[in-house]
Amino acid sequence: MKHLLVLTLSLCFALSSTAQTLRVLNWGDYIDPELVTQFERENGVSIEYVEFNSEEEFNKLFFERDASFDVVFPSSTLLGVLSKKDLLVKLDKTKIQHFEQLNRDVMRELEAQDPGNQYGVPYMWGTTGIGANTKELKRLGLFEYADSWSLIFDANKREKLKSCGIGLVYERDELFAAALIYLGYPINTKDPEQLDTAGSLLKETVADAKYVHSTQYTDDLGAGKICVGVGYSGDILAEMESNPAISYNIPREGASMWFDMMAIPSNSENKELAYRLINFLSTPKIAGTNSNYIAYPTPVDTAKAFVDAEILEDKTIYPSQEILARLQAFAPLERRSNNIKHRLWVKALCSNGRWCVMPMKSYL
Repeated sequence: MKHLLVLTLSLCFALSSTAQTLRVLNWGDYIDPELVTQFERENGVSIEYVEFNSEEEFNKLFFERDASFDVVFPSSTLLGVLSKKDLLVKLDKTKIQHFEQLNRDVMRELEAQDPGNQYGVPYMWGTTGIGANTKELKRLGLFEYADSWSLIFDANKREKLKSCGIGLVYERDELFAAALIYLGYPINTKDPEQLDTAGSLLKETVADAKYVHSTQYTDDLGAGKICVGVGYSGDILAEMESNPAISYNIPREGASMWFDMMAIPSNSENKELAYRLINFLSTPKIAGTNSNYIAYPTPVDTAKAFVDAEILEDKTIYPSQEILARLQAFAPLERRSNNIKHRLWVKALCSNGRWCVMPMKSYL
């Protein structure tokens, strides 16, 4: 849930020269650092913690020559692909202590990517929506559209926003999902015409955006350098603490929901220790503490007792049933649709003539 520089953060608090080292690959700023220290202290190990900020970065790091990680945090869509390539361990559920406490609705959604829930344990989940500077939207007469995809996909509204700037998250499928929902199409459509229409809309939108970047939209929203940012719920919500003018909305038309997983690579050198970390992060009190820190909902139902009321009652973090009904989860993408999306994505990124990011083809 939830960012093109690789940020490699070494959190190696070595307890002794003989301590085991657990290598972890996770999204940037996506865990309470005190929990890392606590796990190291309680287990007499050191953690080598490597961060990535986009799925493209994950692929690059995961498949780097001689790379070996013990626990990885891929999206559920990546998990499905990795497991089919035999790159992940089929989990021994007798070693997953809190498996029965995982939310049943979440586990049912994950069945599409991981039949039988065999390869991954959900870590956090969230939505991709709209962050906005409400003062600027009021000044521009656009405040009523703060919770609508029309704010970025309607050409007239984008023209007004040029004076303060639009930032878009660098994630192909998330932006495609937003465009498809705005057009009234399902996010998992395989229809080439629908994908082409969404691709054309993305091309126009990116051309008017200030940039497409994995993480910059969060800082820039808080600093007032842009007035609208499309990105991950927790990232934008974190900026609201420093700037009360910032709002996060799940668009009225609907939005994509995503799940980030914990999994053990086949070439892990510390599989038993990997199970221990997964169990630690799934412990109700730990999962609740982590949810408070990163402002994403935990899939551990019993963890809610440890989640702060202001987090638990925030419907943009823990959506109501009414909002949940408007959300769509990603399903596996077949090769033909993936190729169409990739072609249209490259065209969109190179649309404004000022810069052009050429995304690599997936290692998968």
